[in-house]
Amino acid sequence: MSDSPHDTGGYQRPEEPDRGGGYEPPGADPPEVPAEAAEEPSEKRTDGRGPIASERFRRTTPARRRPIPPRRSGGHWRLLFGTVVYVMVVGGMADYTEPGTRALGHLVFWSLIGLALLVAVVREERHGWEPAPRWPWMAAALGGASAVEVLVPLTGSPAVIVGSLILLGLGLFVVMLLE
Repeated sequence: MSDSPHDTGGYQRPEEPDRGGGYEPPGADPPEVPAEAAEEPSEKRTDGRGPIASERFRRTTPARRRPIPPRRSGGHWRLLFGTVVYVMVVGGMADYTEPGTRALGHLVFWSLIGLALLVAVVREERHGWEPAPRWPWMAAALGGASAVEVLVPLTGSPAVIVGSLILLGLGLFVVMLLE
């Protein structure tokens, strides 16, 4: 216990006057709001019960708008992941479908790789970035199709399916470690 005349004792502190703060600086009058911004909210009650909660917390000044600069993606992880998934799917179904279906799968894969490369080039030009190397796109397109055509005769589709499940399990384990 203190001998100070201001200390009332007990566990509760004496009530202090309400301080300003939050969205408005303490002790300052709110700034004048332009006529366009002073529109009445559509949520205002007309039954006389007072403002609803969202009206009490309305900002008195507009938020500062600053553009978020675009950033280049971090490497070719999506390209690598897409190529591996392509090898898993097409290699796993190769023994159970006709060769023409597999050839159609190669063409669809190549067209998707080309479309992704085109999107990357357009983003580089739009944002003024230095051109990234183009060889990973060709390596993914040719390497994915080659991996399917080599794995299927050597191991067969069941082995590709089992290997895919093992790779997906290891990938899931690594992702869970990173979380």
